[in-house]
Amino acid sequence: MSAPSLDTAWRRQVIAARAQSLEDAATTETASVAVLLGAPDDDFVNDLESDALDRGFATATVSLAEHSLHQLDDLLGAAAAGLRLYDVKGSRKHGLLAALEAFAAEHGREAEARFEEFADVEVLHGDLRDLALEVLGVLGGRTASRRVTAFFDGKPITLSDDTELRQLSSRTAKNGMNQLTRLLRALGYRGLRLMLTDAEALAGLTRVQREVAYTVLRELIDNADGHRGMMRTEILLIGTPALVDRVGGLRAHPALASRLLGDATVEAAADVGLPQPHRTVQWIEPPEGTTAEELAGAPPKVEAVPDSRAKALHTHLRLVRGLPPTEGLEGISVGMEALDAELSALFAHASHDSSVFAILSGDYGSGKTHRLLHLESLALAENRPVFRLSVERLDEDLGNPQRHLRRLLESSTLPGRQGHGPLEQLELWLASAAATKHLHEALEEVSMLEVPGAKAAARALRGSEEGLDVDHVRSVLGALDLEQKPGAPTYRRDAYARLHLWVELLARLADTDGPLIVLDEAENLFRAGVSRAERRTALRSLSFYCGGWIERGVVVLAVTPDTLSILRSESAELLEEIDGQATHLPEEDVTMLRRRLRSRPLSVARMGREELEELADRAYQVGCKARGLRRERSREELLETFAKGAKKPREVVQRVAQHVEGRAWSPAD
Repeated sequence: MSAPSLDTAWRRQVIAARAQSLEDAATTETASVAVLLGAPDDDFVNDLESDALDRGFATATVSLAEHSLHQLDDLLGAAAAGLRLYDVKGSRKHGLLAALEAFAAEHGREAEARFEEFADVEVLHGDLRDLALEVLGVLGGRTASRRVTAFFDGKPITLSDDTELRQLSSRTAKNGMNQLTRLLRALGYRGLRLMLTDAEALAGLTRVQREVAYTVLRELIDNADGHRGMMRTEILLIGTPALVDRVGGLRAHPALASRLLGDATVEAAADVGLPQPHRTVQWIEPPEGTTAEELAGAPPKVEAVPDSRAKALHTHLRLVRGLPPTEGLEGISVGMEALDAELSALFAHASHDSSVFAILSGDYGSGKTHRLLHLESLALAENRPVFRLSVERLDEDLGNPQRHLRRLLESSTLPGRQGHGPLEQLELWLASAAATKHLHEALEEVSMLEVPGAKAAARALRGSEEGLDVDHVRSVLGALDLEQKPGAPTYRRDAYARLHLWVELLARLADTDGPLIVLDEAENLFRAGVSRAERRTALRSLSFYCGGWIERGVVVLAVTPDTLSILRSESAELLEEIDGQATHLPEEDVTMLRRRLRSRPLSVARMGREELEELADRAYQVGCKARGLRRERSREELLETFAKGAKKPREVVQRVAQHVEGRAWSPAD
């Protein structure tokens, strides 16, 4: 048998490296985004699909020339309709309906009960869970197919128990992506590989569409992990180098480029060595100068990491991708002493005052996100719930609290080992008669007080003479009834009151202190396509969050330095306009926001050599533990080798982690 061509041998290496990425995603229950550049053909995409299917993963292939990231709800619908998977008999099927049919065939009459059991294990809540349960009950007829199709077409659906599903839209699509990955897990698949072909089409979008698409992609990268994010998922953008190097390519979006491209260059000569798992940028064809000797023999063996190393691997993989870890954060935190002192003072002040406010300022890649996560871990340790609200392109609703309150609740975290959020806590309160009784009593107590959340508590109690109406309470506390409301003062005030109510309920039923509220990605207010009116309404809501209305709360606005400068200069005039509007609420204290935007930010301090050395060493130790390797470099050598040309700590850490990854994948080197 003749030896395979250089291109064929190289692609086998790429397939194997991506297979290891899938195995690691399954072990760590994480998600990732990577770019495959070159001249992809159908055979290459089919090989990626077949390998994933053979490993028990579902796959979906969507062309970005036909469905774009700037319309994520449309892309999600295409992915769900185009799912490729195995059924219980080993034959290939496609589509979400086929996955539900395969599950029903495997479990028979117990399918619905078993699904609920598995959905609980995978922390699957929301519309896709309700839809799947409904469909499992009506399989075998046209109703099931119509329900699935209608949902992903964004049409309203009322289930047999009169539950109205939230319509799929740009606001709910990212949460729908998260739910789809968990639904597949509940149905028995190991995870999902989503292949977005013709990715260079992103660079050819109009300026506004491109800004939207790139911001959506950045949000998927940032929010991939976590108990509400995607799980066991790999998203591959497959396209030509034009995706990166043409005008309007990935490099045109600094926030995205810093996360996805790092310090990689597009030139093939810069892509040194054989393909490796978890590279965020990988070439489909061998770089110039690659020899047959380098590709001789079979690719490295793909193996699952033992569960005993799963936590270390989780942290290591985040560092490989240039992201701060969401677990094991303290083990990789260096130079936080000054920030810790400032944060302790903020928390102490908040415990004795109504609310405190701080600005955290830092450039892309400087460690701002790492410090935010550090801040959140400190807050949770002090028994403070963490409410996070990002100015995300998918949800042009910062200025409309009646719409973004649901998103805020979805992305928040409560203290405790489970790490669940308010909506999961709500389900626990409604899960048993005893818990519901305690909730009922707490709502009655709050409704009798002169506090901002009293009216919201009274609203939740309506019709409760015979006990709480569970569906009504779920709608009120989950803000489901507000999502489609206009931005009138009545609805904005109602949304603010419900947030106050949550703070009261958590304090009474979970013994929590005042919340930490993180407002992130404010730079999106100044991207292409955001109008002056949208910025004005956004500042209106920021005036509430930053104006001292949340009792014992700590509010942190995270921004880049250039955004803070623009925000300060432009906000004065915009806030004057808000102050003069008849619809302006007292809770939207623009005077306080104007004053607080001038406060000195908590800056991300530049690291010295000793701190960089310590940071590199910690990243190295984590990587060696994750991959079961022995140490082969000193602290000093790590810094000398991997800090050359690095401008930011993230680059140093990422290079160290990628070095460990290269050793693990190619031990002979």
